[in-house]
Amino acid sequence: MGREIEIKIPVSDSVYDYIRSVIFGQKKVDDIDVVLKSLMRIEKSDEYYSRYDTQEERRAIGEPQVIRIRSERYENVPEISSGNINSENKLADSDSCCDIDLKPKSFFCIKRKAIAKGIEFNSEDETYIENPDVLRDLLLFSGYHVFFAKKKNALSVNCRSSVLPDVDFHVELEMVNGLKFIEIEVTDDKIPADTVRASLEKFVRLFGLNPEDRVSKSWMEILKA
Repeated sequence: MGREIEIKIPVSDSVYDYIRSVIFGQKKVDDIDVVLKSLMRIEKSDEYYSRYDTQEERRAIGEPQVIRIRSERYENVPEISSGNINSENKLADSDSCCDIDLKPKSFFCIKRKAIAKGIEFNSEDETYIENPDVLRDLLLFSGYHVFFAKKKNALSVNCRSSVLPDVDFHVELEMVNGLKFIEIEVTDDKIPADTVRASLEKFVRLFGLNPEDRVSKSWMEILKA
């Protein structure tokens, strides 16, 4: 079981483009070091399962907030240069640019969430599944159904900053069902949670973002609003 502490902020088109240029190394933000070798493009397709029809029923019975099958597809970007980025800052469609994982990888996850001072804390158990259809059948036979689905296209990269030395800030610049967000998380569970929370707030300010704009709602609440 791992611990994730994350902050999620909606961004405008212009802010999205600015952060993307930072991720690609075209612009520099003071006190943020982008680990370019970690840059990936990720496509995620999520199915959320429940035995109940409403959130009230799920909470009353104590069902975990997330029972999920996720399929992911990756494009690794081993090297960044002007030749690898087109005029829209998107990766060129070239075998020399990206190491493409054509076959999605699938994972089963059970996650319990808590919100403290607007920052999301997740207790998560996740495991790789070779054939997600087998688990889908098991869930359906057991009385579960898909009550929510989402698709995410993201640029994912690790960053370092003096606000929390020697720790990776995992940054994802995302489009989720057409909406643009930045999500930043720290998974190092050796650091006190309050320290991580304060550091995340300082880190997002380095991008010129206001941590007060963070969204604590689940993706289901955001996308169904």
